[in-house]
Amino acid sequence: MNTKKGLEEKVQQWFIDRNLHEANPIKQFLKLMEESGELFEGIAKDKPELIYDALGDIQVVMIGFEQQIKNGAQISANQQELELLLMVSSLGNIAQKLYSHVCHNETQTPLIKSDLMFLDSVISTISLYNETTAEKCLDEAYEVIKDRKGKMIDGVFVKEEDL
Repeated sequence: MNTKKGLEEKVQQWFIDRNLHEANPIKQFLKLMEESGELFEGIAKDKPELIYDALGDIQVVMIGFEQQIKNGAQISANQQELELLLMVSSLGNIAQKLYSHVCHNETQTPLIKSDLMFLDSVISTISLYNETTAEKCLDEAYEVIKDRKGKMIDGVFVKEEDL
């Protein structure tokens, strides 16, 4: 079995071989968020194979991301990517408030209303960049879920077809 250091070197070389080692770190950050979403899905749905895959992929992305930053890659973002960065930042604020609430019992109720309002404005902006509206997207999501059946398992709603 390879050592962690040896694997990191192989991943770094993989990035170099594909000329990704100096690519825009913003794109790599978006990939990090994608893989993190897969990890969250794996945990929420109790799918170990998805968890293992995501944990490995996250490490690959982190290695490449660090390499790009170290190599002085130009960091640039279009307007939609900037909105996504704001969204992640706001999600981080919410996560921090929930963490503080659970671990330090800082508040009786986590104060997240302003963060949710901010997220709502980001969603509206991203919707416009994609030639739609937040309302249309919400309507489509509701149409998909309105008759959905399933059950709660460990605090997570699991769709009937996933049971």
